[in-house]
Amino acid sequence: MSTEQPHTEHDPYLMKIAKGERLYKFYYFRPQAGRSHHFEYRILTKEKTNGMLEMVSYNFKVVNSVPEKSSVMRVPEVSKHQIDDIVENVRKKTNTGPDEFEELNLSEFSTIEEQIEFLKQQDRVDTMYVM
Repeated sequence: MSTEQPHTEHDPYLMKIAKGERLYKFYYFRPQAGRSHHFEYRILTKEKTNGMLEMVSYNFKVVNSVPEKSSVMRVPEVSKHQIDDIVENVRKKTNTGPDEFEELNLSEFSTIEEQIEFLKQQDRVDTMYVM
């Protein structure tokens, strides 16, 4: 008898959205040197009901046509001001130019449903994880 939880229970790359929470901003760093492997450093944030953000960041690349995620970091509480500083520091330390950086602002949408629909239209969501 297996005691394994469903894959989504153990996937450290997922950001679970609780009732009343919304996505905030996604940041993509795509250095020229890693483009042949589709390498990106990603920072995903959500706004919690207390106004603070939660952040997940990780390396993403494609190896032999298979997406891989590594070096996952999760920060359970960070302010909006702190996230701006974090993103700016990552841009400076990685020497990421404007054409190698993308900020996807989801805070303009009033509901999580609108955010998910926008992400689907942008082909930025794995719908197998959206419930």
